[in-house]
Amino acid sequence: MIPDRVLKVMLNGYGHFGSTSSNLVPAHIDTLGASCNPETDEATFFIRKSLAEKTLINLNDNGMAAVYLGLPSHEAYQIKGQFIGSRNLTAEEFEASSKIRNYFIDMISAMGLPRENIEKLYGVAPDIGLTVKIKNIYIQTPGPEAGTKLEF
Repeated sequence: MIPDRVLKVMLNGYGHFGSTSSNLVPAHIDTLGASCNPETDEATFFIRKSLAEKTLINLNDNGMAAVYLGLPSHEAYQIKGQFIGSRNLTAEEFEASSKIRNYFIDMISAMGLPRENIEKLYGVAPDIGLTVKIKNIYIQTPGPEAGTKLEF
């Protein structure tokens, strides 16, 4: 079962969904939210399909996924797993994504970046979910535990 602390970051943080080609060329896409079934160790990451062509090709080729998840506090994890498939998002998932995206836009614009530029990337709703069966979780939070594999 996915640890509560990882689940908190997954459902409230931001992330990057990574994949690799059969020639080991990486591709990634920003995640715009996530949902999870902790009982089955499966998570669905919300993305914009129009920006994910290489990632989707890689996932359909070999199914290997690596997802970085983080909070502004620097608490972060890396999830590695097997791509299960893609699907449409539910109304609840769209709502969760909207809250996360609005928070991220507010936070980044408060740092002085032009809000309209941030909204071009994060103001657009995701249109697909990528579901992964989680196999491994690693601590990515800076500090002495960084790189440690979590048992679950």
